[in-house]
Amino acid sequence: MIPFKIPNPFDMKRALFIQPHPDDNDIGAGATIAKLVDKGVEVHYLTVTDGGSGSTDERLSNEELIDMRQKEQKEAGAILGVRDFHWLEFSDGHLYDHEELRKKLVGVIRKVRPDIIFTVDPWLYYETHIDHIVTGKVVSYAARASGNFRFYPEQLKKGMEPHRVQAIGYYMTYHPNTFFNVDGFWKDKLKAIQAHKSQFSGEHLSFVTNYFTKKAMQIADKADEECTYAESFKILPLMFLHSNVDAIDM
Repeated sequence: MIPFKIPNPFDMKRALFIQPHPDDNDIGAGATIAKLVDKGVEVHYLTVTDGGSGSTDERLSNEELIDMRQKEQKEAGAILGVRDFHWLEFSDGHLYDHEELRKKLVGVIRKVRPDIIFTVDPWLYYETHIDHIVTGKVVSYAARASGNFRFYPEQLKKGMEPHRVQAIGYYMTYHPNTFFNVDGFWKDKLKAIQAHKSQFSGEHLSFVTNYFTKKAMQIADKADEECTYAESFKILPLMFLHSNVDAIDM
């Protein structure tokens, strides 16, 4: 394996967290997001789908649920200190890789101009949610394409100049290479998850919060400093996202 220095998001100015649905950022990286904001990093959220399939409550119309989930995401983000939200509103549960999705993702990246992008790991073993798989893969593509002026040149005419992203970070990953101490921010993450009332309540909420808390404690000894809770990520420079047989172990 080729040695390399893992990019540190706390040394950067701006981070863009791209999630398939309202709540994924908070579940996968909520404590780290709060810590980044606390350290002065500007954090943006981009939600790819409208969240309209995220409830079995037949009393709610699709439009009511979409509106509810956006409000919940803004409330959860505010708990973590996030102020900037972007929405693509593709249909929840029916996402697929197509040119319009690629173009819109590149457009937001060029508009926000992040130093690092975080998203779900699409190569997570046993991941069956198509929105997660597609989001992770297409975001990875868009992160690389955003710096190339030959992709979507019509955006340049609207002032969205090419932008080179330094690195990408994957949460909900089985192959992490980075572990952050989040002791001072774990309670904020749990509060953010609880803000998604349409998704989590009762036994389901207890299971989610207990599961992720135990996982955070389980990996704490891998953090670069002593802590009780840690969040893990796979962080890579973009150059390692193409034809790299060692990326899985980096």
